[in-house]
Amino acid sequence: MHTTVGQISIIDLLGQLDRKELVINREYQRQAGVWPDSARTYFIDTVLEGYPFPKIYVYQSINEKTKRPIKEIVDGQQRVTTLHDFFHGKFKLTSASKKFSGMFFNDLDDETKINFQMYQVETSLVLSATRAELLEMFRRINAYTAPLSSAEKRHSSYQGAMKWFIVEQTDEFSEVFEKFKILTSKEISRMGDSDAIADMVSNLEFGIREKSNAIIEKLYKTYDPHFDKANQYHTILKDFFDLLTGPFNELSDTFIMKSYVIHSLFSAYALIKYGLPVGQSEFNVVPNPQFRINLQTVIPKLRELAEAHELQETSGEHAEYVKSCLSSTTKLLQRRVRVEILKNVLLLN
Repeated sequence: MHTTVGQISIIDLLGQLDRKELVINREYQRQAGVWPDSARTYFIDTVLEGYPFPKIYVYQSINEKTKRPIKEIVDGQQRVTTLHDFFHGKFKLTSASKKFSGMFFNDLDDETKINFQMYQVETSLVLSATRAELLEMFRRINAYTAPLSSAEKRHSSYQGAMKWFIVEQTDEFSEVFEKFKILTSKEISRMGDSDAIADMVSNLEFGIREKSNAIIEKLYKTYDPHFDKANQYHTILKDFFDLLTGPFNELSDTFIMKSYVIHSLFSAYALIKYGLPVGQSEFNVVPNPQFRINLQTVIPKLRELAEAHELQETSGEHAEYVKSCLSSTTKLLQRRVRVEILKNVLLLN
């Protein structure tokens, strides 16, 4: 077999599709159904914002009757179909696109339309290959792919409401994870930020729990068809991240920014201001939407906890907190200890 790598503009790609010079061979595609509007919107937004997306694979053979070449899309069906449908006005963009929400293709300004049509799609053209060789090609490509993280597996398995809610939150807040060194660049590249936000949302939904792929999976599965708490949960997340990047910015160089501490700090804050399932019975807290933090008191106390954590002071005033930060940090017991202590700190006058 032989392959060539190239690029083609979207307008030329769609022209070939309309003229049936390029066809979709569904035998090679995963039977995952049609992308929901949120997924299609996110993909179109990727193009409109000029970000790259994975290349498509096209197989070229010769029609026995006409002796003319036939091109088949063997990988990239959903992407090409989505481009085609948007260009021909078959759907409008949802709120998954912040800049272009509510727009059909014809609603875009002229410059954006041109940029969309001229966007270069990377392709691999496969020549002189049998079906068995095509399947072997994909097997070999996948053989050199690193094992998927839990978050990557979830986002490849689900295409529904919860997945796209998490994607939108990650787009909005991911920069904070990197800026404050809550996660490493490598962790973020493997969707560690999505995983962290999903873990936060699972606490909003189920209460304080240990970190568990099964619990997060339940979240995705339950809200795959529809998620009616999106605005409510986004408000809570935004409130917390605004606090982190605003008043708590001066703690950015401390051990408060450890990922497991940030999770507990989020849980404690949400518990006090918005309430969590069984929060009142387990933590003796009645949510107060008007809650305000006394920064002059709270920030020094948080810094004190961070310093005890950094010095691993397992005896003394903060021993219980420090021990909860040194091992099994995502287990339920350790999380409860940290949330209880951080709750009390946040409530200081």
